[in-house]
Amino acid sequence: MAIGSTATIATTLRVGRFCRLIHRLCAAAIAASLFAASSSAAENDAKQPAVAHVASRVADAIKNKGVGVTVAARSTGDDNGNVFCNGIRLQDQIVVINTRNLCGCADSEMLRAGILVESFAVVDETGCRCWQPGDLQSFLNFDPTVPTVIFVHGNQISPYDAKSEGLFVYRRMILHGCDAPPIRFVIFSWPSSKIPGLLHDIRVKAARTGPAGYQLAWLVDQLPPETPLSFVGFSFGARIITGGLHVLAGGSLGGCCCLSEHVHPERPPMSVILMASALHSYWLAPGQYHGLAMTQVSRMCLINNCDDSAMKYYGFIEPGLCGPQALGLCGPTCISPDYAQKIINRDVSCSVGSEHLLTRYVCAPGDAGLIWEYTAGSSLNEIPASH
Repeated sequence: MAIGSTATIATTLRVGRFCRLIHRLCAAAIAASLFAASSSAAENDAKQPAVAHVASRVADAIKNKGVGVTVAARSTGDDNGNVFCNGIRLQDQIVVINTRNLCGCADSEMLRAGILVESFAVVDETGCRCWQPGDLQSFLNFDPTVPTVIFVHGNQISPYDAKSEGLFVYRRMILHGCDAPPIRFVIFSWPSSKIPGLLHDIRVKAARTGPAGYQLAWLVDQLPPETPLSFVGFSFGARIITGGLHVLAGGSLGGCCCLSEHVHPERPPMSVILMASALHSYWLAPGQYHGLAMTQVSRMCLINNCDDSAMKYYGFIEPGLCGPQALGLCGPTCISPDYAQKIINRDVSCSVGSEHLLTRYVCAPGDAGLIWEYTAGSSLNEIPASH
């Protein structure tokens, strides 16, 4: 072969490798930016009048100026006398459990002292609410017969965004349970605020989901076992929930995040609904990283999206040429038959499209009703095994 031909081939190979490198770097940037999309949407939503702040301003106006204000409250007209104010039933409790200042903490005593609790409490006779400080012991002493729904948000969510997203999910799901008895809706707020560097942000937050999962498991273990519990998770929030259930079943995350002893070792299986789940598709299989999670689950609904760009590029969450597939792309892989019987897969690609946004998933036709049925509704009614 001629020297010129050899040089041409070598040059072509170098150019080809360079182009592939550029392609992967661009794809990684796209993946990171798409995982951050929900944060941008939350910031846009924050520009709109927020219910919490409206309630606070109304309360201040009544107290300070004595101004008469008409509040958007309405009766559902049912036998239970349910009344809504700004989309929230007066009898329901909404609470934030904030672990952001604890970050990677896996010490029981530090968790007990460091978890911050806030309650979206009624502040006047009209039913307006605002966020007020609470305490962990009061949270744990709440009526154990009331169904408790725990919502875990995704990545790049500020403390304010976590409240906004939680209230959004509550308002959508409660429309399907207007006549139901009181519920408690818990927003689990973990350290997910944006940090510099797109791909760096994603990988740092992925690492934080392990300790956050342990913290969620610790919190659940403190609650009375008779409390009807269910979970809603989006993106990395789904990863935290399955990690927490794995720890609750006696497993560990990374060899260190495990419960050394259980306050309530026996607890009935719980119902779970996960949207755009940002965890490896095979992690729920026996022997895998979250392999014990399904032992704590009575049933699970996975709202997947094969068009979600963040799910498509999930593999870049780990270094290497061929990363894992996301659970939220097409559902679980390598799952055992007994675990598979508990899982319902639902694809919403036609309704949601390629955007990785909580609001798009919750507003997809039928999803809000499913969230109700798999959470508070599951403790009040028997749900068919399939949809």
